[in-house]
Amino acid sequence: MLATQLALEPMRRTGGGAIVNVASTAGLGLAPYRSPEYAAAKAGLIRFTSTLASLRERFGVRVNCVVPDWILTARAEQELAGMTPDERAAAPEPLGLDALTDALVRLVRDDELAGRVVVLRGGEPPRLLAPDEAR
Repeated sequence: MLATQLALEPMRRTGGGAIVNVASTAGLGLAPYRSPEYAAAKAGLIRFTSTLASLRERFGVRVNCVVPDWILTARAEQELAGMTPDERAAAPEPLGLDALTDALVRLVRDDELAGRVVVLRGGEPPRLLAPDEAR
């Protein structure tokens, strides 16, 4: 939030721009989550982003959010390696880093999107949530 607040005035002065927040699917839905403070922070970032759609008209700044599931990083690979076969089978399919970067670039380039949220889950195409949807 602070980074967004600090960037708004300089961006407005230079003609606008795009901010893309990165949250997590931990912030979606109502199911229990093993780290409630993490889930709450990500839910807050998603909601914060969605409330800023009007900044496009006011300041020429578009704020959107990418909400990835598990990204296949070195850390994720270590976690997968440490799981039992049953745990691995229950884990979501990790996303390649390119899925995240492709979604980020799309949100930076698409001048029509503001206050929008894109959900990325392994094995599924990116899903742009409707403005009133948070699942």
